[in-house]
Amino acid sequence: MFMYMFERAKNKIKRLYRRAVFLDTIKSKQKSLYVVGDYTLINRNVTIGQNVVIYPNVMFFGQGPIVIGDNVNIGNGTILYASDTRGGGITIGDHVMIAAHCYIIDNDHGMEANINMMEQKDRVKKVIIGNDVWLGAGAKILKGSVIEEGAVVGANAVVKQTVQENCIVAGVPAKVIGQRG
Repeated sequence: MFMYMFERAKNKIKRLYRRAVFLDTIKSKQKSLYVVGDYTLINRNVTIGQNVVIYPNVMFFGQGPIVIGDNVNIGNGTILYASDTRGGGITIGDHVMIAAHCYIIDNDHGMEANINMMEQKDRVKKVIIGNDVWLGAGAKILKGSVIEEGAVVGANAVVKQTVQENCIVAGVPAKVIGQRG
């Protein structure tokens, strides 16, 4: 019984410490962030809303703006990459569920002929995820994607376009397979 209580207390202290470090790093006074496990926070240009849950191994990369609304869950192993190039960034609305192992990125690599791949410039366009959206496990949300309010993105789908309000999409590339309601 004592070991169980000790373990619970230790885990709570770790969660509080992780939250404090995360919030200090992004210069936020937010009090309702819940950090379940370890994370990678390279991008300090993160704005976070109320009641956000960050599950283990979530990664915040790049230097561009990442704006996360209220009541958002970010699943295990999810990667958010916002470029530092103008015109990029990631905006996530309120009441959004992001399942495990999603990848959200606001850029891709140039592929011009006669220029070495290492010298190519990134092509950048903002990603917008509306309110009340659900991203299934392993979904990939690519540059310029707009996922409108109430949409659902199926597991392992690759989105590189606008997903209309309340649409359900799946596949590679993502295609409409239904409507909510």
